[in-house]
Amino acid sequence: MYDNKPEAAMEDASGGMLAPKMDERPGFTASLREKAGALAMYFAAYLYACCWISGRADGRVTILCFTLCFVALTELLHWTRPRSRESWVWLGCIALLLLGILRPGGLRVWGELTWLFLHFFAVWWVLSRSGMLLEGESGHLAPLDAMDGFILFPFKHFFLRIRTVWYALSRIRRTNKSWKPETVISTALATAAAAGLLALAVSLLMRADTLFASVLERFTVWFQFKPDAAAVLRFLLSLPVGAYLFGLIAGTGREDHEALREGGAKFCRWLETLRRVPDRAWIVLTALFCLLYAVFFAVQSRYLFGAFSRTLPQGFSVAQYARQGFFELCKVMCVNFTLLWLVTRSSRENGKALRRLCLLLLAESLLFAVVACSKLLLYIDCFGFTPKRLQSTWLVCVLACGCICSAVSLVTKKKSFRLWMTVSAVTLSLLTLV
Repeated sequence: MYDNKPEAAMEDASGGMLAPKMDERPGFTASLREKAGALAMYFAAYLYACCWISGRADGRVTILCFTLCFVALTELLHWTRPRSRESWVWLGCIALLLLGILRPGGLRVWGELTWLFLHFFAVWWVLSRSGMLLEGESGHLAPLDAMDGFILFPFKHFFLRIRTVWYALSRIRRTNKSWKPETVISTALATAAAAGLLALAVSLLMRADTLFASVLERFTVWFQFKPDAAAVLRFLLSLPVGAYLFGLIAGTGREDHEALREGGAKFCRWLETLRRVPDRAWIVLTALFCLLYAVFFAVQSRYLFGAFSRTLPQGFSVAQYARQGFFELCKVMCVNFTLLWLVTRSSRENGKALRRLCLLLLAESLLFAVVACSKLLLYIDCFGFTPKRLQSTWLVCVLACGCICSAVSLVTKKKSFRLWMTVSAVTLSLLTLV
């Protein structure tokens, strides 16, 4: 006979039934580093608010101070975690962007986009430093990592800072039993009375001696506080900003690494279930793209490769020839990358014939990049460098690098996305110093 009683139910000495024991949920706790970081984040968030609201004489110094605080707080909260090599790359990109912002006449190439890049690199550095990237490093799951870093982690732990501060205050009250309500009130009244007497003594001494009064006035200038609308607005803005930043930095330290890796692995296994398209279908479709590009090169060869021989089509100026079709060629390369992703993720066998066609597609994409770069270099040779032309050059080089990395992955079956992402980020950062 099997016992039908619940496993958690127990009998007492008199034969009566006791209530089943329930697992108690552990209460909230915060480490010493989290307490210090939560308090310091109020100052760091206020600095961030000063960067975006007018009222600061030198915003460059403010962004420098905020970035140093941001890096210091991240290191403080993740000091015990192993440091990956990739985290140094993103930290170096942050330093390069910061140098570009601080130097005289900065923001020449990227303009206001530099601030956007600085935010992206900062979030990615936190994910890399805390080890919270889905694959342990930057990879093809980068869109999901970006969603975690910019949305999921910060808003999931949005109230972590206030909980940490409240926990710290409650612990002080518990450990120091002398902090009773009547004691606190009495201490506050005594402090107020002493402050009033001190102010009276200072005013009397200033009246008694003019030299002392002048010295004291110079000293008290540093402690004068004149609140204005901008200061109040900065403080109000710093509250949600600080909650968001602390949720990102400290929240990543409270996430389960094993569960995160398992989630990434499940998504990769789900992607494998999409491999249902026969290779023959993709061979035909990919061959159509390759044939289309071959016909395009054959028909427009004299026009496309005119920049190499410096022979322009009839009726075209250098500016018109360089501009026409440049971004269209870049967009075609992006279309090819999308097609390549669909082929590699949905083909059933991924055989040699299909891989060779993909390599041919990448070779044609690389040829598109060479043609676009030749048109751009001819334009630069005639009219010189400008920020937009440097941006266009960087874009073509990044797309060409993507073609090479993808071809290496197809041939060697090794991951190269991190290399392409690293090269793109480092070169983008270096352009801020131009």
